[in-house]
Amino acid sequence: MDEKKILVVDDDPQIITLLTDFLEDEGYSIDSSPDAEDALKKVENGHYDLVISDVRMPGMDGLELLKEIKASFGKMKVIMMTGYTDDYDISDVLLLGADDYITKPFDIDKVLLSVKNLFKT
Repeated sequence: MDEKKILVVDDDPQIITLLTDFLEDEGYSIDSSPDAEDALKKVENGHYDLVISDVRMPGMDGLELLKEIKASFGKMKVIMMTGYTDDYDISDVLLLGADDYITKPFDIDKVLLSVKNLFKT
């Protein structure tokens, strides 16, 4: 399998560390961003197979990042994470084109399952 490159975007450094360590152990190449603005620059300047992003972050939020990615890089896979399980966040991420969503706190094995399923399609 060729190495898949994933960008993890979250304003919580503990989430970034957890996902980075776990996904690297599974053989993925991981890059990270502390906010959506930085993530958008990285996506524009590099190649990623998947972006995993928090929905609610200071400044540009994850929904705006999702819109930008889907407008410019439509085939790029995106998983959105949210600590808010209200229908508003979940329906928004799906309507805006997210390929999957994960609610926080998350089961790391479910994250891996989502990532593997997206790379199968």
